[in-house]
Amino acid sequence: MSGPDPESLQRWAEGRSLAWKPEDTLPPATERLRLGLGVGERRASYRSTSDRGVSTTTGSRRKKPERETVGVARGMLPGGLDGRLGHHVHLVDQGAGVEDRYLAFTDTIVFAELATRAHPVFHLEGRAAGPGDAKAALTIGGRSADEMASPLDGVVPAPKGDEEAGGFRWTSFPAEPDERIRRIVSGSTRFLDGLPSERVRVEYECGALAVWVRGLALGDQAELDQLCRFASALAAGLDEVAGSSPPVEPGRALPLPEPDARTSWVREGADLVEWDKPPVSVVAAQERYREDVGPQASRTGWKVYGIVAVALFLFGLLAAAASLGLSLAVDEYPMPVAIVVAVASVGLGAIAANRIGLRAGQDALEDRSSASAIPWGIEAFARGYATHSGLAVEDHDELRRRLPAPVDGRPQIAWQGEIAPGIEGHLSTWIDATGSPGPPRFYLLAVTGPTGAPVPAGYESVERDGLRFVWQEVTSVQRAIHRLDQLRATASCAACPAG
Repeated sequence: MSGPDPESLQRWAEGRSLAWKPEDTLPPATERLRLGLGVGERRASYRSTSDRGVSTTTGSRRKKPERETVGVARGMLPGGLDGRLGHHVHLVDQGAGVEDRYLAFTDTIVFAELATRAHPVFHLEGRAAGPGDAKAALTIGGRSADEMASPLDGVVPAPKGDEEAGGFRWTSFPAEPDERIRRIVSGSTRFLDGLPSERVRVEYECGALAVWVRGLALGDQAELDQLCRFASALAAGLDEVAGSSPPVEPGRALPLPEPDARTSWVREGADLVEWDKPPVSVVAAQERYREDVGPQASRTGWKVYGIVAVALFLFGLLAAAASLGLSLAVDEYPMPVAIVVAVASVGLGAIAANRIGLRAGQDALEDRSSASAIPWGIEAFARGYATHSGLAVEDHDELRRRLPAPVDGRPQIAWQGEIAPGIEGHLSTWIDATGSPGPPRFYLLAVTGPTGAPVPAGYESVERDGLRFVWQEVTSVQRAIHRLDQLRATASCAACPAG
């Protein structure tokens, strides 16, 4: 069956003492769960794809919401995971002019929200490994990192972890050590037996775990049980790895790792500007670097504009030639009509080439500018604030691995040292883009020893695992020196013994 079958899930839920609801749409917490957002309610048929790749369209074209989860069972699932299982449907817009413009795709999903957040890994994806899978390093700009005479010559993307384990390809971001990923997944892959593993996908994003069977509305009770056991084992692996990391010590910095190609490129880019005094904020630093990368970004934009515009204009010429050729070959297609169609094709092609080419070029310019200016600005601000405060820059990814943080997202910068005279701790800036497609949220976080002292309005605090967390949500432009200084003063006050 290509469409959802809530009744089969109801029978399965009742047999396992789970709560069941006919509809309980899951939040758009992962990339696949965000599919369909913005399509709107549409009339659509169900689309399924067989194991051999044959697509079939079935069902009445009744109106359907852009995304919905139906037949949802909730509770302690087989394997011990507290979560939900259901049939999730999302709509796809194939574009104007297509007979079946809107199609509905049905997947079976196990979903759970875990307290581990980004502690074990921030972002993890898993899928069946194929013969063509291979680790690869990319450089945007036409040259490898070793060939670039200047960091302005290209962009070295942030690396992703890539590991094969249990017949699955696991991709992490930020890149996690292979051994850490194997520990997370090693206890789960044995539960893939009895499942269509080539259709199984795993997504983990800062605590949101989604395990999918793509394109199938599973109804077989044994398969549903096995899917839940697989998801439960993954959650257990995430929890085990999160708990195995050594705790953070307020008085000890986390050493920076050996620089890779990306780190070296970022540092060289940050060195392009000699700062007389530390940049006042992350955004101010990034805007300064946009000036330096502007000429290269403009060249990239014009290059993309030229490629897109020429391609679209040639398409218009081909359509015009086809119209004229058809007139010569077919008597019923008069030449005057062919000429009108040809002229219209060329004219409309030229207009479309210019409009779409400019848009593509502008997007490419902005992407090229941001890809350099954003990381260079973050690096420059990290160094500048270290000079201003006397703190040392430390490994922000290792801080995430060791810290049971009270906020979602991941750190971008981390410092360690004396938060105030005699008070050691860690200071960091965090970005939370888990609310995509909405704008990211930002936090400033300080970690010291426990005290139990209150914090003023505008700040939040909690004590756990022998640590004191004090944080504040800020805007992008408030990732600034004065805000960090205020947080240090607040955290140091909270770290003072009562009385």
